[in-house]
Amino acid sequence: MKAKTFFIAVLAGILACFGALTLLLSAEDPFFVLGGIGEGETALFDNQRYQMAGLIRHQDYSAVVMGTSLVANYHASWFTGDTGEETLKITFPDGWISEFDTALRLAFRTHPKLDRVFFCLDPNILVRPDSQRTVELPHYLYNLNPLDDVEYLFNADTYQAALRTWMHRRLGRAVALDDAYIWDDGYVFNRETALRCYPRPEESPSALPGDAYLDAARENLDVVCAWIEGHPGVRFNIWFPPYSILYWDKMTREGTADAILTAVEYAAGRLLEYDNVSVHCFLGATEYITNLDNYTDHVHCSGAVTRWVAYTVIQDGWQYTKENYRTQLGYLRAYIMGYDYESIFS
Repeated sequence: MKAKTFFIAVLAGILACFGALTLLLSAEDPFFVLGGIGEGETALFDNQRYQMAGLIRHQDYSAVVMGTSLVANYHASWFTGDTGEETLKITFPDGWISEFDTALRLAFRTHPKLDRVFFCLDPNILVRPDSQRTVELPHYLYNLNPLDDVEYLFNADTYQAALRTWMHRRLGRAVALDDAYIWDDGYVFNRETALRCYPRPEESPSALPGDAYLDAARENLDVVCAWIEGHPGVRFNIWFPPYSILYWDKMTREGTADAILTAVEYAAGRLLEYDNVSVHCFLGATEYITNLDNYTDHVHCSGAVTRWVAYTVIQDGWQYTKENYRTQLGYLRAYIMGYDYESIFS
């Protein structure tokens, strides 16, 4: 074969491969960079940190529900149906406040009619400083510069994900957006599982001082309060989730329970200064948190409990007020410090 003919054949092959990959990506855009997901369509939802940017940009919504893996099992349709506002779920497993900040800022930039934010503020993320963060969002997907999206278009992992999505769709394993990132159907929720998945720590000889986490809580609340102050016309529903009694066993044995509760009290008091915020606390929902049949480990609760929490928040239930939050947290502190934890294991 002549050199010219060989060159043309190779070039044609390259162009054909590139065309096939472009066709695959246009049909199966795994991270929704080129567009969102339509009603009735399905996709493979398996990478929140990469996929969420495209969903935030392209989906139609006026409200968001946001949080860590505890919120992953929420259905956005619960909020849409009960509020009348089209809602998008934004979830990062073991998420950090800075990640939610990046996501929410993008949502406000791309959706000026966004007027409702539901945010699950885990005590675990409230008390850890961002300097300890071990994960990183792909910021080129969350910024407003379209030029650096070439990192997505010319990346082998993108096409592997596209092929995976295509295969899952053909096998009937892709799901609708309302079922995105739901994981609780693959886990068992009962007392035996919760206890088995809870590695009980050794008892610490000393407790942390009550203000041990206040610096981290202040740093994280600065970010949350910037959302609130920057968008006074947006209503924020912020809640503390119903961690199980095993979580409080862990905190008391490690000597951190008092410091955690002090940080929660600080956060509640600061958030209640804003007129466009309601604060809901389920940490003391004793009927639920002491029933380990609701849990698969020490913090993650069943779909029935998450549905109850979502409905209660939407209906403005279990609210703290400026007048009652210290009293309510005093009751919770006494309950936690006085609980007979050994009875759980006897």
